[in-house]
Amino acid sequence: MEETKCKRLNNLDVLKAICAFLVICIHISYKGNLGDTITPLCRIAVPIFFMITGYFYYKTSKSPLKQIKKVLILIILANFLYFIFGIIINGKVDLPTKEDIFKSLIFNSSPFAFHLWYLNALLYVLVIAYIADKLNIRKRMYFLIPVLLVTNIIFGEYAIVLFNKDYDPIYMRNFLFIGIPYFLIGDLLYKNKENLIKKFSIKKLTILIPILVLTTVLEEHILTINKMDAIGDIYISTTFLAIAIFLFAIQVKQVSNENILAIIGRKYSTYIYVLHLVFIDIFNKYVSSNNILNNSIQIIIFLASLLVAIIYVSFKNKILIAWKKCNNLIDLVKVLYTSRESD
Repeated sequence: MEETKCKRLNNLDVLKAICAFLVICIHISYKGNLGDTITPLCRIAVPIFFMITGYFYYKTSKSPLKQIKKVLILIILANFLYFIFGIIINGKVDLPTKEDIFKSLIFNSSPFAFHLWYLNALLYVLVIAYIADKLNIRKRMYFLIPVLLVTNIIFGEYAIVLFNKDYDPIYMRNFLFIGIPYFLIGDLLYKNKENLIKKFSIKKLTILIPILVLTTVLEEHILTINKMDAIGDIYISTTFLAIAIFLFAIQVKQVSNENILAIIGRKYSTYIYVLHLVFIDIFNKYVSSNNILNNSIQIIIFLASLLVAIIYVSFKNKILIAWKKCNNLIDLVKVLYTSRESD
């Protein structure tokens, strides 16, 4: 098995980089038939992010509070970023209301940027996993996977079909109906990877994945032409497609640590996710919808987000290195200033 030969599953890092791009393609879709085909397939991105977290939780569980703290700090920084960005781009201060705070606490939505729900949901998932492990009940939670995913589909994409009504997506787009089930799927994939690899060989997956791609596109198309495509996050085929791609990624020959996509996924994919909406908002506000850049804006936004992510990570690493050498904040400033002069 490649996993035993390779210390790190670099293909999953590649997958994280690809998923970061797919999220951008959801939030600023391609136009016409291309967009109608690609957008429903992009829905695998966030489920795969949670699955990767669940898959590697056997490592994270050794120091769960450290991971929880890391996500919490990122949530604070990301919300502060979009709070300041909102002031700059809108020219006014929009403070969260009591309703905004309630929705954030219960449904993981952010009052400053809608896509930050993922970070809030991730925090909740890690806290729940930590508590479940303390109580030794994580295995008992697996039965929730089909219950939560079916509920998501019923009140999400198929709400109009079943109830002739569209529900606010925050009711399904949260830790409970996306975070927990896909995290647990990732956990199960790790625990049962040997048997799953025997049942789903690369040869079988190369046949299965195109079939699931087709069923996903057809599912969206049928709902759309019948005017029954509700505002949801996952189709029936989405989960199966995400699992199939995940299994394919862990089986094929692993790329090297120096692979550019692996590096992007490993170091910068989370920050790309956080930052990309800044550039989408700038584009929507200042660039004409008929601009020639429209056909390549997804790639431009990805690269712009990547550039800022690289700068941020580099600066953060310098601060962390400098902090270890210092006794107080004044010393930190001196070390950073000296470092800048040497550069």
